[in-house]
Amino acid sequence: MKYTTTVEIDVPRERVTALFANPDHYADWMESLVGLERLDGEPGQVGTRTRLDHKMGKRAVTMTETVTVCDLPDLWRATYEADGVWNEAVNRFTDLDGARTRWVMDTEFRCKGIMWLMTTLMPGMFKKQTQATMEAFKAFAEGQGSAPPAEEG
Repeated sequence: MKYTTTVEIDVPRERVTALFANPDHYADWMESLVGLERLDGEPGQVGTRTRLDHKMGKRAVTMTETVTVCDLPDLWRATYEADGVWNEAVNRFTDLDGARTRWVMDTEFRCKGIMWLMTTLMPGMFKKQTQATMEAFKAFAEGQGSAPPAEEG
């Protein structure tokens, strides 16, 4: 299953991508995230793997994020793997006018078992969740305004 979602953010692109690529901020906009642990690599670098623990309703989901392309501020691509699910997110960031950013995400899911059935019967649910997460990031980024990115430590 493949789909594309888009959001426009009232923050300059460099600021948007600095916030987006910083895993210290993931919990600020990923509502279901309850924990993360870098498994290897450096944040945002190609090959870096991070375990992400999510709580979705009563269901706990652990996935591994692997950064496959980091060409910010233009492009950031990663794969996410969990039981029966492989997902790729290709994130493109476009400067609209020096003060706003368009974020376009191309998403692909490959699933097995019950997850295959869910993507087949309810594909709109996945797109709706992706759009909601992007909107949460938009609210977070706009709430951060034009303050400088937090120092990496």
